[in-house]
Amino acid sequence: MKHLIMLVCAAAIAQDAEKDVPGKAQAEIARRGAMVERVGGIQDAGDPAAAISAAMQPPADDSHKWHFTLVTMRNCQWCAKLRADFENDPKLKAWVDTKDYTKSWAHWQVVQIEDQSQAWRWKDFKPTQFPTLIVQPPVNGSWGDPHTIVFVRQGYMPPADLDAAIRKAIQLYAVKVFPRHLAWASKQGKTEMADAGFRSGGAEQSGGWTPPVTPPSPLPPLPNVPPQTYPPTADPSSPAGLTIPLSLPSLTTILLLLTAASNVWMLYRDLARQSGVRLLIDDQTADRIRRLIQTLAGQSPGPGGDSARPPAS
Repeated sequence: MKHLIMLVCAAAIAQDAEKDVPGKAQAEIARRGAMVERVGGIQDAGDPAAAISAAMQPPADDSHKWHFTLVTMRNCQWCAKLRADFENDPKLKAWVDTKDYTKSWAHWQVVQIEDQSQAWRWKDFKPTQFPTLIVQPPVNGSWGDPHTIVFVRQGYMPPADLDAAIRKAIQLYAVKVFPRHLAWASKQGKTEMADAGFRSGGAEQSGGWTPPVTPPSPLPPLPNVPPQTYPPTADPSSPAGLTIPLSLPSLTTILLLLTAASNVWMLYRDLARQSGVRLLIDDQTADRIRRLIQTLAGQSPGPGGDSARPPAS
């Protein structure tokens, strides 16, 4: 009975805390981290605390939301783990709510690198290790060019470390572009005042203008080369964490290699014949093969496996 009473009291305290500090406010506090903010007064473009507070506040609508893109690859255990972290970890949930879009501070999407329909995203920056997390500003331009990559992480990072890294990157970026944000906000305020005057003139019905449907969320912009990068921490023992560059040689190079190989082969045949080794291909067939390879490589077939002239450029 005692334990039951304690549980009821704890639930009541939690409900009271939720009433005093709503969930959105708790998430905003988590995003800001430990900081001191001056209350009241006019926002100063050089005030770091004001810049950070403005960047971390809940978005007014979808166009104010930042963009979080998780790039994965097939059969990648670390990709699946980071995706699960965003779904379940409370620290990361302050940035992205993958289960309730309306509560999410940022737009969230998962892109698979093998998906050719998404190849347009990698015009300026293409991840090389996975998972890769990309953070970009809102598409409405309130925090500068929406193409900018404010934060990129290639490789898995534990939730607590990733939360701190995201916060630091956004804080540094917000302080840097805060004057531009204030100019954007001022311009938006003048536009809203003009719209209000237009409505008061009788062009709209009383109560204001309401769009017929909710505007669709825009696709995130193409990423630029990131201003800062972090070393990857993907487990190198995992095949999914390895990236192997592939570069194919040109046809000319392949033919020249085949020519050299055919000359070595003919030399081997001479040595084998002198040693009494039985050859599987007769001399006439071997010579035709050598001449064919030299012709394809742009050389004039000569006797004894030599070339009469150098390869054409």
